[in-house]
This record gives sequence, structure tokens and C-alpha cells, in this order.
Amino acid sequence: MTSKTLFLCLFATGLLGQSPEAWVRQTDLATGQIYDTPITGTGGAYTSPMSVSKAGARYELFARGTAWDSNIYLLDTKIVGTYNPETTISIVSEDDYVRGEAASTTFVKRTRADRPFSVNIQVQGLVDGSSNPAERSVYLAVHGKNYDPATYSSLNQPQYLIEESNLENGTYTFGPIYHQLTSPTMSSGNGEQSFTFVRYATHQVPDTIIAQPKIEIWPVASASVSVITARQVFIDRIPSLVVTLSHLYPDSRNYVQIYKGNQVLGTTGTLIKGTELRFGRHYNPDQTESSTNVPQSLSVSIDDLSNYASEDGTYTLEVITHTPFFGRAAERLYHITFEVDRVITSRGQISTMEISRPISP
Repeated sequence: MTSKTLFLCLFATGLLGQSPEAWVRQTDLATGQIYDTPITGTGGAYTSPMSVSKAGARYELFARGTAWDSNIYLLDTKIVGTYNPETTISIVSEDDYVRGEAASTTFVKRTRADRPFSVNIQVQGLVDGSSNPAERSVYLAVHGKNYDPATYSSLNQPQYLIEESNLENGTYTFGPIYHQLTSPTMSSGNGEQSFTFVRYATHQVPDTIIAQPKIEIWPVASASVSVITARQVFIDRIPSLVVTLSHLYPDSRNYVQIYKGNQVLGTTGTLIKGTELRFGRHYNPDQTESSTNVPQSLSVSIDDLSNYASEDGTYTLEVITHTPFFGRAAERLYHITFEVDRVITSRGQISTMEISRPISP
């Protein structure tokens, strides 16, 4: 490989397609010489302008953010040489969302705190049976980071080690597993788990990160309704209600429905106008702007519930969500049952009229 030109495929995330400020940095691992090659387009094959020495070369794909974002991002890394450990990793979630290229080493997946995911790893390029531990295995560290509970931001949030291990050549499958974030409860998990693969220092090459994909963990949504209490009896117009919705999944359809009778899970009721909220490309296929990629917390008002409960009887009010989980089937976030009995009011009015009627002489 000392006299051949390397043909290397590097895949960028969306940053590359949006900005011409992207480049591949080749570092000769024998001499330390660095050569930067500007690139444009949306990614694909890259031919190295420099030959690869016996010690090998490190290739790093960089891109600068667009518009207001002037940060420089490392999108992919590959090391090529006679000793060249490689890892291929996939993270499988019920949500098929992926940020970045799944074929790269820095993609991001996501799931909900109460749902499992799997991690599939293949390691190759190591020297089986070598007396040098650095040639025999790569280091894997699983880190956690809790996001800000209000903004869902990772900015300035500390990272902590969850577990670590050495992996030799082979195929590894972990899962189904659940998140291991240090959240108060399993369902309130709000953060990320990253999987960092490190090539140990050897052959004059320092410790080098060769892959670092992540999975975001979002809290389970919840809902509450003000003013109304369970089994409350309304003898007049039902007052305005406020529905508070917390941590709605970034790919979800949410609404409030009502139906007559006691609660029965799985009932399809009447959707209350003005309460439907849709997030994500799946539920907004014609949306031109970028979809949100973090949960949403907000409130909606219901001012005309009496129009949906015009007859006397028992009614159930439910808050429903649909997400990528459970095949996008309806999940109930909240329910409450109440009574409407306007006959009491009518009887009271009749009694009052009878009492106040003047007595004939």
C-alpha cells in the first residue's frame, strides 16, 4: 500500500450537502504530514491525492455548519494501513429516524424511554492472537448524558460512563436493551447514550476514535386536564378546560376525544376540534420547513365541551397519542369520566316556578 493511491468512500451528513465548506484531512501516521482536500457535492467516493505509507494514514471528513452555525463538525473517520481495525455498528429502534448517514460512524438514532432498542456491532481488521493488546482489540465505552429537562438541550451537560469493554474481531449483538440514563424513573429518561469505539495507541498512532454513533432517549409523554374531576356531575354548561401536554414525541399525532359511556380502552370517540397536534414528517408529509426533532410540551383549551355532551349521561374524555411505537396504534395518555344531568336543573326551575305562583282568591 506504500505506492498505491487509496480509493476511500466517505459519507457526509446533511451538513455536507448544504455547505461547500467541507474537506478531507489525510494524516500520514509515519511522518505526521497533513494534507487537506476541499470537496463539494453531497458525498460519495473520495480518491486520496497522497499515497498511503506502511504505517498507514488517517482520513477525517470535516464540514462547517451553515447560516448561523459556524462550528466545524467531524463527520467521519477512517484509518487505512497494514493494521486497520474497523467497526460497523447499527442501532435498531422502532423509530426509523436517523440523523446523518447510517453508513457513517457518527449517525444519531432515537427512541422513547420505555421502549427497547438493539445494538449490532461487527469488528474486523484486528490481529487475532497478537501479543500486542492494541492489535488484538478495540475499546468500547458507553457514555450517558442527561439533557436539560426544559429545553432538551445537551449543551453544558456532563457526560458519564455507563460501561466499557474490549472487543476483538467478531460480531456482537446487544439487545433488546433499555436505556441506562441516570433518570429518576425509567419513563422520564431524557438524554443520549453514545457508543465510542477507540483504536488503541500503537505503531506511533495515538488513541483514535474510529466510530461514535448515538441514540437519543426521549421521555414518555403525559397529559392532565384542569377544572374537571372524576365522576363530577355537570348540571349546567361545562366550563372551559385546559389540557396540559408534556414531552410529546417529535414524531406523533395527538388529540383529545370524547365518547358516551364509561372508559373502554381502544374506543374511537369524537375528536374535539382544535385539539389535534401533529409533529414530524410522517404526520406532516406536505410540510416544507424542517420538522422538530425534540419533544414538545404545551397546553390547549377546550371551550365548547358542552356541545359534545348535549345529552344527559356518562361521558369519557381521553387524550390520545400515536407514535412510531406499537405500529403507530393509539396510546392513551389520560382519561376521565364525568356525568351530565341537566334534569336536576330543569326540576329545580319547575319547583321554583310552582312556589312563586300567586294564589288565586
